[in-house]
Amino acid sequence: MKIVLGGSRHIEFIPNEITDWLLKWMESASEFLVGDAPGTDRAFQVFLNSKKYSSVTVYTSAVEIRNNLGNWQVEKVESGLKSKSNALHAFKDRKMSQIADIGLMIWDSKSAGTLSNVIDLVNQGKECYLWLATESDLTRFDNPNSLEKFLENFPEQAQEAMKRLNRYRKRVTKSAPINEQTLF
Repeated sequence: MKIVLGGSRHIEFIPNEITDWLLKWMESASEFLVGDAPGTDRAFQVFLNSKKYSSVTVYTSAVEIRNNLGNWQVEKVESGLKSKSNALHAFKDRKMSQIADIGLMIWDSKSAGTLSNVIDLVNQGKECYLWLATESDLTRFDNPNSLEKFLENFPEQAQEAMKRLNRYRKRVTKSAPINEQTLF
């Protein structure tokens, strides 16, 4: 099973409840997909490296990888963007969500990027766990209805997350090569 790990850049630790899940998945030889950002991505890398776990791929859209603590395989996802904004990193996030079977996110209740990842996974019909730091609570989303109810508590963050996903989709659609079959 491929599991995408991610979260807020302002959280630099992995809660005990989450380490239990990680250990369980490690026992079943799961593959972890993790970004290279500071904060939660780095915290996941610290944990996985401390366990000497090798089935990890680090994803980046940056010019140079920011964190790869275990010297794991790196997957560079080109964005075609010159900016260093969150839009650049959305490309690697969408790629990880596409490849993953399931997601686990740690959220500070503010990061639109983390919430975009959750929405993206659930909209693809994939299960996603979200640990909400402000509540120290783990929630499981396995369908859009369960997620919509949760998002009612975070309307501004949900709106920004959807805006980012829509911008990403527009960029991808705009840059996609024209398929001759779609012209006729």
